Amino acid sequence: MRKLEDYLTESLKDTKEAQAFLTAALEEFQEDNDFEAFANALEILIKAQGSVSQFSKDTDINRTHLYRIINNEVQPQFSTISNILKSLGFKLSVKRTKKLKTA
Repeated sequence: MRKLEDYLTESLKDTKEAQAFLTAALEEFQEDNDFEAFANALEILIKAQGSVSQFSKDTDINRTHLYRIINNEVQPQFSTISNILKSLGFKLSVKRTKKLKTA
């Protein structure tokens, strides 16, 4: 398993790879609501940029809180996830998946 994580960490240094990985993780989260898997994806993305400790310092997110999020010990607020994504160089966007019902 360690070799796979090392491969992912290295490949996710590429912005397009990181974006595809994050998009897939978000789509899966919307399907199965498995925050643990999404938090794991965030951890891998953060490690691709250095370390969790350094990311915490760079983003002013409490390191202990960040580890608690990654370890699925707490459900973070939306603003915290937004801040993490922004710090990783991404932003959320919305796309329509089905037609809206009309009244």
